[in-house]
Amino acid sequence: MSLSPPSRLRFRFNTQFLVFALVLVSIPWLSYRFVAESRVFMLEGQTQAQEQLARGIVTLFQGRDDLLAELPYLESQQVVFSHPLIGPARVDGYTGEWLDFQLFANHFGAGEDSEDGYSLLLGEKDDRIFGLVRIQDDKTVLRTKGTPRLDLSDHLRLTLPDRNGNERRLVIVATKPGAMEVWYVKEDWATPQYRSPSSSFIIQAVMRPLVDGYLVEFALPRYFLNQRQEFGLAVADVDSDDGTMRHLKTLVGSDTTVESHFNLLAMRAPEANKILSSLSSADSQIIIYDNHLQVRASVGQVSPPAPEKAKPKDVFERVQAWLNRGLDWFIAIPAYLNPVQAASQERDLLNQALDKKFASGRWHKGPTEQVFAVAAPIVDEEGELLGVVLIKQSTAKILALQRQAMENIALLSLSTMLVILMLLLLFSWRQAMRIRRLGKEAQLLVDPDGRLRTDRLYSDVKAGDEIGDLARSFSGVVARLHEHQQFISTMPRTLRHEVNNPLNATMTSLENLQLHGVAEGQQRYIDSAQRGLVKISAIVEKLADAANLEEALHEDELEPLDLFHLVQTYVSHQNPSQQGEAENVIFEASREALTVAGVDYRIEQLLDKLTDNARDFRTAGSAIIVRLYRQDYDCYLEVENVGPQIPPELLAGMFNSMVSARTAGAGHAHFGLGLYIVRLISQFHGGSVSAHNLDNPSGVLFRIKLPVLLV
Repeated sequence: MSLSPPSRLRFRFNTQFLVFALVLVSIPWLSYRFVAESRVFMLEGQTQAQEQLARGIVTLFQGRDDLLAELPYLESQQVVFSHPLIGPARVDGYTGEWLDFQLFANHFGAGEDSEDGYSLLLGEKDDRIFGLVRIQDDKTVLRTKGTPRLDLSDHLRLTLPDRNGNERRLVIVATKPGAMEVWYVKEDWATPQYRSPSSSFIIQAVMRPLVDGYLVEFALPRYFLNQRQEFGLAVADVDSDDGTMRHLKTLVGSDTTVESHFNLLAMRAPEANKILSSLSSADSQIIIYDNHLQVRASVGQVSPPAPEKAKPKDVFERVQAWLNRGLDWFIAIPAYLNPVQAASQERDLLNQALDKKFASGRWHKGPTEQVFAVAAPIVDEEGELLGVVLIKQSTAKILALQRQAMENIALLSLSTMLVILMLLLLFSWRQAMRIRRLGKEAQLLVDPDGRLRTDRLYSDVKAGDEIGDLARSFSGVVARLHEHQQFISTMPRTLRHEVNNPLNATMTSLENLQLHGVAEGQQRYIDSAQRGLVKISAIVEKLADAANLEEALHEDELEPLDLFHLVQTYVSHQNPSQQGEAENVIFEASREALTVAGVDYRIEQLLDKLTDNARDFRTAGSAIIVRLYRQDYDCYLEVENVGPQIPPELLAGMFNSMVSARTAGAGHAHFGLGLYIVRLISQFHGGSVSAHNLDNPSGVLFRIKLPVLLV
């Protein structure tokens, strides 16, 4: 019982390539993990710094109730707070710049949820006062252009006391959605003071229809306000179809009229802003609220307005944009809060601070920005709540640094992988070419007969790598096989020489024995021994002839040869010379000269083998047909006989050496060398040979294909 060698874990090329690919991909992944952990560390540091800043501001404002009480609260007047507008402020009827303050809108009229109320938001930027009025109205009546009265349609009434105590009355009315007209009016609020409305360069107003009413956005210079910053605002709602019934449905104060009562516009505390300005940073916002959550001071902004993205101009910018989108998908947080949800989060933090609790929260403002907020209560020395400080800081800078690092890592990894891939492809192509060259040379080592053409390899035998080792090992094997082949090829001649000597001595001894006389009845034994010796001699001669033929063919020279005349002469010599006897071999051919490049006696040797084979297998009394014809640039020489067919399993290898279809015990020794010699001669002349079984009548046809010599 043989023991098989122990099996070892073998890594195939695909496994090795997969392991290498995993290692290659792990490099950018590990880099990303490093950047991600660095971001977490930086965010934690930012959070701690923000909390310390909040505690410092609380300490700074502790006991400074004067900063939060700069603006007097008069019992006879209602205060409306303005908010700092961040980014570009446009009077266009859209609420983009107001999103952070919508929860702080002032609601007037029948109630916040009433169908007949309105809400007011005031803001300031660059010495201008901006207003956003949202009116709930089930029917909006627009002014017909050219109508002399201004109170026959829905409109806004704005009262602005000047510094001398005189009142300026303005009516803001719309003839169509879009830009509105601003008219100075008399005390009846219906008659214009001038023939044309005020210039839109001074006071701007825009109206935009809504599902449940309409929205008005306006802006006016700050110098329109007096020292006390008083103003009055009312909304006139006209619902009658004929325009005869008019009344004010909603006023600024629910129990007074705009003519007898003004509002105060509360501006931010300048000293508090001055203190906070020294503490703010580029990506943070600090807001001070009083105990009624009215903004008293605000500095900074969480994030500047994002610039508009330019369209990629060239291929490089398109690739970079595609890479940026991939990085956004890879590192961004897809779930983020809209402005209303973010404002709700802020309100929750402020409510906790009103309960004198330290509160913090974090949310995603956008796909590439995170906001961290801290709310802390401000108390006096007795522990009474004075206000709340809210600090909001964006992580956009940290995320931008992470994004830049990821872009660098991605570009570096991509470039590195491309270079490595190109090197791998080049190395693989070179190795494949070497292996292919070695394989091609190995295929050419053996001729169609299975014999080696050379005794060594020449490709990569001097290389120092594994392929060179393989080439040298294979070349050594080829050398040993070639040496063995040479020994096999010379064996028939050596065997003939070595066998003929004892055969000749035995034949001579038998002949001498016959001369001296033998006993009666012993002659038949001598005759049998002589026949055996003759067969042995014939076998040795045939083996030697087959071996000598291959070498002899290399010494023959091809010459122009008239194949028709040669075959015709050969067939005539095969038939009996006496008249009246039947022809054994019949020649069929067209009367035309067929010139081929050949050796005449080799063609005759080929015909000898085919006709001898046909005589051995033909039906008794049947003739052998030798046929010669031409098709295109080839001529065909056929030998046909009637008789048994070749077994199908022998057809493919009939022309190999030592193959015979004769049964054992035939009268003459046959080793299957005749058709093998026919194939050698055919290939020497640039042709081929094939065998075919025939039906009706049964027989065999051997066809030799030879190229015609055209010149």
